[in-house]
Amino acid sequence: MHVPDGFINAQVSIGSGIVSFATLWAYVRNAKNLVADKLIALTGMMSALIFVLQMINFPIAAGTSGHLLGGALAVIVLGPHLGIICISIVVVIQSLLFADGGLSALGINVFNMAIVTSLVGWLVITSWKKLFGEANVSIISGSIVAGLLSVIFSSIAFVFEYALGGTVAVPLSSVLLAMLSTHLLIGLGEGVITALIVSLLLRVRSDLVYVKTNEHVSNNTSSIYGLFILLLLCFTLITPYASSSPDGLESVAENFGFLETDGLVLFLNDYGISGLNNSFLSTVISAVLGIVVVVGVSNVFLKLQKRT
Repeated sequence: MHVPDGFINAQVSIGSGIVSFATLWAYVRNAKNLVADKLIALTGMMSALIFVLQMINFPIAAGTSGHLLGGALAVIVLGPHLGIICISIVVVIQSLLFADGGLSALGINVFNMAIVTSLVGWLVITSWKKLFGEANVSIISGSIVAGLLSVIFSSIAFVFEYALGGTVAVPLSSVLLAMLSTHLLIGLGEGVITALIVSLLLRVRSDLVYVKTNEHVSNNTSSIYGLFILLLLCFTLITPYASSSPDGLESVAENFGFLETDGLVLFLNDYGISGLNNSFLSTVISAVLGIVVVVGVSNVFLKLQKRT
């Protein structure tokens, strides 16, 4: 779902950026009183986990792959305010450091991948909990639905943006059908991954899952760091084996001939270290670098926000 430069015109890109900035500003201001030291660390860990998971593309059909977006997972664990901040930091770092998503499309990507997925995921999981109760099985099953619908609505958001400012004259109905059919399968994968991680956290420390408690608990979080580190290590080692097939949006773009231009590469391109011939080490090192940067930016940003 990372929209590169050239898919959407400048007017819609700028408009999406304004909407994204305004929404994030509102959520950041509201999150000010929620930012405790333990939550800063937890948000950094969750941001790093979602960053690594987004590097792992899984095959969904011949020649097409998908990866986790993470909005539903973030809000289920962190709540809506910190969840949106978490995903937004990941999307920004992906664009600036790895050229994953165009700079001109950064506002679009934050809106589609962070704001839409988080808000839809939160609406679905809270509605599900009201209907089916707060038992773990209810939250886990609701996580599947939240993950699925968050991806579908994210793809619909892209279609809406394409309708307003697409750069290629492809029938809107064709783009909508292709996006929905592709991202339905990706959404199923998102739902399953979200449910598995939520299930693990509920077993280990259910008090740290926001949707379970409806509050940010004050208990010691140090016991959960080992689990996050283990998950990060395992998933980082898996990243070199991710599917090389284009993801859902890239696949649709190839089929319809969308115009794609290369974005500005500030440091790394496509999660690889230039000059390093070993692809396994190149991917793992870029993943580790991404983890360090994401955790660092998340911690600094939230600590600055806490002091303001």
